[in-house]
Amino acid sequence: MRMMRVAAVAVVLGMALTARAAEKIFDPSRDSETDLKAAIAQAKAEHKNILMDVGGNWCSWCVLVERTMHEDAELNALLSKNYVLLHVDFSQGHENTEFLKHYPKPTGYPAWYVLSPSGKLLKAEDTSELEQTHKLAAGYNRDALKQFLTENAPKP
Repeated sequence: MRMMRVAAVAVVLGMALTARAAEKIFDPSRDSETDLKAAIAQAKAEHKNILMDVGGNWCSWCVLVERTMHEDAELNALLSKNYVLLHVDFSQGHENTEFLKHYPKPTGYPAWYVLSPSGKLLKAEDTSELEQTHKLAAGYNRDALKQFLTENAPKP
């Protein structure tokens, strides 16, 4: 049974990586401080929270959650309506240590941080909590993602 799950995960993650290989989600050349300032300005202007997504192009789960969020129309609409998305690269040789020292240390990647429009930390999320719980279904749980996006949306 465990071998079947491992094989299923490998197939799903391989498909995700192939589909998104041309797109680089996380850019190590970006300045995270500058990007955060821009995200704060946009979040204030649009009355949204900031979803700071920390990970890397090397991370299959980072690529998979990105794909899941953008390919599902309802999740994508919730994300677009309520959040400014900020990708922060964490990769070998580019750990963003100075920038990330202001946030709780992640237990894995991707690591999500919900920030207020002013940049205040509202929530740190271990995204493994948003994964499928069924042994043969590798990937993210759509209902858990929807709940996360709904519960952490800005309050009117």
